[in-house]
Formats: sequence, C-alpha cells, structure tokens
Amino acid sequence: SSNIHGKTRRRLLPVSDSEEDNFDFLVVSSTGQTWHFEAQSVEERDSWVQAIESQILASLQLCESSKNKDRKNSQSEAVALQAIRNAKGNNFCVDCDAPNPTWASLNLGALICIECSGIHRNLGTHLSRVRSLALDDLPRELTLVLSAIGNHMVNSIWEARTIGHRKPAPDATREERESWIRAKYEQKLFVAPLPPPTPSEGPDISMSGRLLLAVMERNLPKLLLLLAHCTKEDINAPPFLSLPSRSLLALRLPGSALHAACQQADVVMTQLLVWYGCDVRHRDAQGQTALALAQGAGGQECIDVLLQHGCPSEPAPALGATNCNKFTNLKSGMYRARSIKDYGYY
Repeated sequence: SSNIHGKTRRRLLPVSDSEEDNFDFLVVSSTGQTWHFEAQSVEERDSWVQAIESQILASLQLCESSKNKDRKNSQSEAVALQAIRNAKGNNFCVDCDAPNPTWASLNLGALICIECSGIHRNLGTHLSRVRSLALDDLPRELTLVLSAIGNHMVNSIWEARTIGHRKPAPDATREERESWIRAKYEQKLFVAPLPPPTPSEGPDISMSGRLLLAVMERNLPKLLLLLAHCTKEDINAPPFLSLPSRSLLALRLPGSALHAACQQADVVMTQLLVWYGCDVRHRDAQGQTALALAQGAGGQECIDVLLQHGCPSEPAPALGATNCNKFTNLKSGMYRARSIKDYGYY
C-alpha cells in the first residue's frame, strides 16, 4: 500500500500486447521503479487495476487538498496580520515610534519594535505578554484583540499625561527605553485619569460595576481605561450599581463583566478580562459560570479562551437557559447583543 500512497507518479501497463490472454500487469513509477502483478483472470486483473488507479487518484486528490488547505491557512494568516497592521497607530512602535513594529504586547493590544520588546519581557506577563507577529502562531482570538485596539487607542490611555516628559526616539538607548516603559506601564505615570461616574452609573457604583456596564455598552476604550486603573481585587469584587429600581427591573444584569462579555459572545473583551485576572470559575446568582453563558450564546471563541485559562468544562445549557438575546441599554432603552463583527475590525 505504501507504493500506492507515494508521491511519485505511476502508470499501469499490461505485460504483453494481448490483453485478453494476459493476466499480468505492471505498475511503473516516474522514477523507473516497476512492480509486477499477476492475476488469475482478466476480470481479476481489471478489478485490481481499477482499485489501484482509484487509490492513486485518491492519494493525488488528498495531496492537492492538503496544499489548498495550507494555502488557505496562509492566506487567512496574511489577512489577520494585515488587519492588525491596519489598526490606527500600528505603523509605529507604541513606545518609541520606530516604524513597522513586528512584535506585540497582547494584553496591552499594542505593537512594539524588537528593541522595546526585550524591555516589555522584563516587565513580567502580568504587565505585558510579548509575542512576535512573524515568529509566533497567533490564534484568532489574539489577532482580534490586536486588530480591535491599536497603538492609537493604547496611547490615548497610557500616554495621556506626558507633558514635561520626553518620549524615546527610535534610536534611543536601552536605558532611555527602559526608563520610559517602566514609568508608563509599571508606575502608570502617564495614564489617563479615571472620570467620575456618570449620572446613569450613580455615585456609589463599584469599579467592578463600572466594568460590567462598560462591557454591556460595548465601550472598548472605556473598558481599557478601567482595566488600567483596576486591581485584581477590584475586578473580582461583586458589582455594585446604584441604579434606580426601575432600571434594575428592566435589566437582568449578568453576574460580572466576564459573564456579560461571554453572554454577548465578545471574545475581545472576554480575553482582556481573563488576562487582567477575572475569575473564570465565578458563578452568578443563578449558579452559572461565564462558560455556560458563552455556550448558550454560541460563542465558541469565548469558550476556547475560558477553557484555556482553567474554567472547568460543563455540559452546555439547554436552549433558552441563558438570557443571551437582548439587553436594555441604560441610555436609550434598547441594547442589542452583538457579534464580534460589530467592532468593524473583521
């Protein structure tokens, strides 16, 4: 069978010119190798020839299918990388403005140059998860995060207050880069201030409550700003919202920001919340994990993220067991649960 499945081309030839009297046949490869077979009858010979030819054809089709699959995967990766590069500000390093950065800080959603990437690695993964766009395989959920954010959005948060400070240039020394990067992300010296709660949020809303509402509003810049000011304890505290009881009746609030992200099948916000320390095992008032809500919403990418980060697997809920179709918007009274395509980056 190994002869049939090989990549070399083969021909099947009768041994003599008289087909009716001859029960033998040869398999001849393009490299000159031959295999001699002898059957007991014309019917048996023809049956063997047909079977071998069918197997050779199937093998060739399999090779072609594999090539097409590799080609499609390569094209898909190229499209994903181009989407990342098209995000606003991604043509320059987020920290030194070097052109065409080829590295990424995943949880920051930023592209960085190779010189700055070494310093980011030294910050630790709790501050910056570094990957290469060229050398590392980036799953779809990671490319979606990077294409959704972009360096412009990142620096609107992390470089909002840089007056009196000089940003390093592309030819800066390692010491200059390290001083800037640590001040920016470790000490948070330039981060945008957190605005006071809005009237609709109420004066006593907790940080976890603000995170929850940011997710429900699908406000990615607001979520990133809140995460920049959050501790892990803030994220996992029970969300307290000082909303009028009338609004609470109109809203069936998810148990946490992560529950809300999964209920909306929003893989970008789900991934960000998990990276910033959201407890994937937390259950809401109905006893459901974020995984159950992701399953109910059909959010396979959210499911994959949760399972990768230690959320225990559990049977998918029955259809209708989770409230996944619509929310009530705090401002307009209508909120539509959206797919990741509503971000406009795919």
